[in-house]
Formats: sequence, structure tokens, C-alpha cells
Amino acid sequence: MGGRVSDPAWARLRARLHALGARREPLADFGIALGLALVTLLSRWPYRARMLYNWDAVQFALALREFDVAKHQPHPPGYLLYVLLGRLLNAWLGDPTFAYVGLAMLFSAATTFVVFWLGRRLYDRVTAAAAAALLAVSPLFWFYGSVGLTYAGEAFGASLVAWYAYGALRGDPRALYLGALTLGLMGGMRQSVLVLLFPLWIGCALLGVRSLPRLITAGGVLVASVLSWLLPMVWLTGGMAAYARASAQLYGSVVLSTSVAGGSLEITLAQARYLAESVMVGLGPLALALLALPFSARRGGRRRETWFLFAWIVPPAAFYTLVHFGQAGYVLTFLPALVLLLSRALVDTVAAGAERLRRPNWRWALTTAVLVPMLLINTSFFVSARPTPREFEHRSGDAWRWRARDEFHDWIMSRTVAALREHEAVIRTYVDTIRAVYDPWDTALVTEIGNPRSYPWLRHAMFYLPEYPMYQLRVGEPPRGFYAPQSAVTMILTPGDSITLPRDVKRLVWFVDHWDPTLPRPAGLLEIPLPYGRYLYVLPLGRTPAEHAGYTLARDCTLGGGLPPPCEASPQDPVVRAAGRRGAGAPPSEASNPEDRAAGRRGAGAPPSEASNPEDRAAGRRGLGPRRPRRAIRKLAPVKPALEPRSRRHA
Repeated sequence: MGGRVSDPAWARLRARLHALGARREPLADFGIALGLALVTLLSRWPYRARMLYNWDAVQFALALREFDVAKHQPHPPGYLLYVLLGRLLNAWLGDPTFAYVGLAMLFSAATTFVVFWLGRRLYDRVTAAAAAALLAVSPLFWFYGSVGLTYAGEAFGASLVAWYAYGALRGDPRALYLGALTLGLMGGMRQSVLVLLFPLWIGCALLGVRSLPRLITAGGVLVASVLSWLLPMVWLTGGMAAYARASAQLYGSVVLSTSVAGGSLEITLAQARYLAESVMVGLGPLALALLALPFSARRGGRRRETWFLFAWIVPPAAFYTLVHFGQAGYVLTFLPALVLLLSRALVDTVAAGAERLRRPNWRWALTTAVLVPMLLINTSFFVSARPTPREFEHRSGDAWRWRARDEFHDWIMSRTVAALREHEAVIRTYVDTIRAVYDPWDTALVTEIGNPRSYPWLRHAMFYLPEYPMYQLRVGEPPRGFYAPQSAVTMILTPGDSITLPRDVKRLVWFVDHWDPTLPRPAGLLEIPLPYGRYLYVLPLGRTPAEHAGYTLARDCTLGGGLPPPCEASPQDPVVRAAGRRGAGAPPSEASNPEDRAAGRRGAGAPPSEASNPEDRAAGRRGLGPRRPRRAIRKLAPVKPALEPRSRRHA
């Protein structure tokens, strides 16, 4: 009798415990998602960038001072909402670099949070936790969550649009409308999200919400959200004509030459190779789960979820292969989908192994045992891997071997903490050395586009050395053209080979990594070694104009009355003598950085953004403009550099 009474009581107790556990499941999921997001945020802090990473990062920083798409501040198509967020943070922080890096860190954490919930909705808690954790320590995702670029925001936007698109696929009209709003607004932060996630969103909308009035309403929401940022951006640019002209110029000079419409098969194959290499950096050892994908597809029985993720992955991957792939960060458009797909394959394989061992309760333990080494490998690669020095002078052997080494450096080893710190140290060395040794009153800077051995440093010179007159020369492929940013109103190339310098200029200083070996060196050129295998090249100006790469650089020696002033420079100029005697070394600020000192002892090579990177070539093709009269420039007191390398004069 007592047993019969206790059985219903025990059943009621079990039912209550089950109901309590079910109510606590969402809270547990929220705790896991929030914990992973916080770990992601904290992990970015010690490795965050201290300087603007590349050409595009500087353009975003310049947009905080003046938003003008015609000047590529930022470059087309504009990124208005991203710059607006940067201005909000910069108003509080007062540091453009930290403002944009802070945005990247926050977007990284938000992406991890959304990816967990998307994995939970598509599959289960184990898969969601595995995918979010693996994404958080992906070297590629970690790197772009530590520098001031838009790609972490792109990963967040793509993941959020995918969340709502899956809701629309299940027939939820609220998800349909929110997805349309999110897709449109994310286009204002990074337009590639709007273009490349639109097929996923519209496909899910058509298949899931089969109501024409609702689809029309969602289309209206999408159009309105796009116009909310497009119209102000066009107005700030100076009208539709100016905006269209800037966009067409960038498309013609950058995108067309890499697309199947205007480029060669070799370029398309190279972009496919760069894409694959970047995906490998993003996945790390998780790439091995590709082998388990067919097994997971047969075993899992979730074909709709698999096709959903493929619909997310394929359009961006095809676009980056066939149209344009500028840098590795583009992969973050679809990396969350790929991580979710392969994490599911990994979890399915581990579950099958537990079943074969007849230990189904071991699933969590076995998954953890497989997951932890992957997390450690990714973390160790990002934190500890170091790029090897680039070899330019002695390249014997097969050309394809050197190309493979260059690509390994540029597309794989450059997405590490050591590469980032070395790159920043190179920038700091150039900036502090030029400012310490050369007076902006009588020094003009020269940067180059098309130099195969140098990054195009123009934008960094504009941001960190704005007091100097500067000129960017297009070398290599014709047509010739130059850009004087302090007077330019657009980024369109100024044709011609004659450049008039301010009359006070006594020397030219080349802000390039290495001299282009295909170009002769002007007579009297000083070569000044710097740390990290870099050089400064200084040319004292005499009575005759300077000739370089087909350009003539001559001072404006005409005063108001038409009399020529004594503007000739002498090789005995004290600043030139000082440069030749002392060289130009690392600034004092580097001496306290053990990592930078170690990199200097190693003879570290080129930064992650060498000229073999398509992003650099794309930056090198951007247009140039005319110069107006030079404005007043304050003098800076010269400071002796910390190191004293030798210098050589080329007769």
C-alpha cells in the first residue's frame, strides 16, 4: 500500500523537478552566452592595437575630423553609421585609435553572444557552446577584434541578420520585420552585409512567410532603413553626383581589375587562394572537421539547418573569389556560419564515438576533451606565433617557392600579436624619427604607390605627421600621377610628372620601407637604416630640380616681386649632416617595450601589410589630387634619436 502511495508522489516530484529545470534552461543558456561574451571582450584588451593599423583604419580616423567620401574619409561606399559610432566613442575617449578598437572589441563580444544563441536555436547547447568558444579564439576573429576596422562589426551584423532570417524561415512575421530593419541598418555600418546577406534574408522570407502583404511591408522597412543613412551620407558628400563619382572611381581603380569582368584568370585564382588561406587562419584545427561533414550530414537529420548555413556561406565566398577580396577580414562575413557548421560536425562525430563506446553520458566529457586542445592551439598561435623576416635581396630558386613564402607571411603569419606589435613599432619608428630629426618647415615627405617593396604609407603620414608637406607618387605602371593631400579635395589622380614644392623645402624624405629596385637612385641620396629592417631615404635639394621615377620635383623659387630667393639647400645643411652622422633610430618610447626590442634583435621583416597583400595594391591604386599653397606649420624642437645607425650617400 505504501509503495502504491509513494509512486504517484514520486512521479509528481519528478514532474516538478523537470518543470523547474525547464524554466531554468533559458537562464543557464543566457549565463553561458554572457560568460563567453565577457571572456571574448576581456581577451581582446591586452592585445588591442595602439596605433592605426592600415590605410583604411587611418581613413576612418580622418573621418572623425571631416566626413567626406570624395576624399575617402572614409572610402566609398561610406560607412556612415560606423563613423557615427566612432564619433560617439571618440567624444568620450578622445582617442580615435582607441575609439575604433573599442568598437571592434564590443562587436567581437556581441558576435560571440549572438552565435551562441543562433547555435542553440539551430542545434543544441553543446554545439552552441562549442561554436561560440571556437569563434572567440579564432586567430582571424581575434585579430580583427583588436584593431580599429569594421570586420568585427561585419561578423556581428551578419550573425544578427542570420538570427532573424532563420526566424523568418520558421514563419515568424516579427522576425521578418526585424530582419529587414537589421539588414538595412547594418548596411550603413558595412554595405557588404546588405549585399551579401540579402540572398539569405529574402530566401528565408519567401520560403517561411508566404504572405505577400507581409513581404511588401518588410521590403518597405528595408528600403526605409537604407534611406535613413544613405540620404545623409550623400548629402555630406556633396550630392549624388559627387558620391557616384567617388564610388565609380574606386570601383574602376580597385574592384574592376580584380573581378572576372575586368581581371585575368590568374587574379581570380589568386583571390581563391587568399580566401582559402584566410579561412584556414580563421578555423585553425577546426578545419579538420570538414572531413566529418559528410558523416554529420547523414547522421544529423537537420537538413534545413545545414542548407540555411550553406545559403549564408556561399554568396560571400563566391563574391570574394570572383569579384574582389581585399584583405583577410572579409572572411568574417561568413566565418560564424562556417564555425557553426563544422562545430556541429565535430559534436556529431564525438557523440557517435560515445555511442560506440556505449557511454552516451560521456558526450560532454569527450566533447570537452576534443575542444580544449583546439582552443589552446588557436590561442597559442595568435599570442605566440611570430612572422619570419622577409628576404628581398637574395631570391634564388623557383619563383613559386618565394611566392608561397610571401603569401604565408602576408595571409597567415601576419594575423598574430607579434605581427601587430612589429607593425606598430615600424610606424612609431618612422614617425618619431622623422619628427625628431627633420624640421617640417624645410622638409617634404614622399610616399609611393606601386613600390613592390613598400606599403603605401601616405595615410599614416597624413594622420601622424600632418605638419609636413607630403606627396604620394605613383611609380611602376603608367599613367604617372601624384597626390598632395593637404590641398586635395578628392582622391582622384592628378596627372602629370612635374611637382612644385614649397620654396622653403631643403630636403625630401622618402617614407617607404625599401627603395624600389627597378628605379635608379638620385645622386646624393642618403640611405639611413632603421630598426626592423627599414630605411629612410633623404635627398638634399640643390640648385637643380630632383628627378625620380620620371617625376621632376622643383621648388617654387618665385617671390611676390618675381625675384628668386636663396632657396637652395646645401649638403652641408646641419639637419642633413645630422641625419648622415647620426642616422635615424628608434624613438625613446620603444626602449621600454621588451617585445619591440626583441623584434629589433631578431631583424624582424616586413609588417603584415606588405605590398603583396591585395589590400595594399588596392590602396595603391586609389586616386590623387592637386595641391594648394602650404599653410603655416609650427616648428618642432629636434630630439636626438635613441639609436645611431650608419648612413650611406649614393653618388
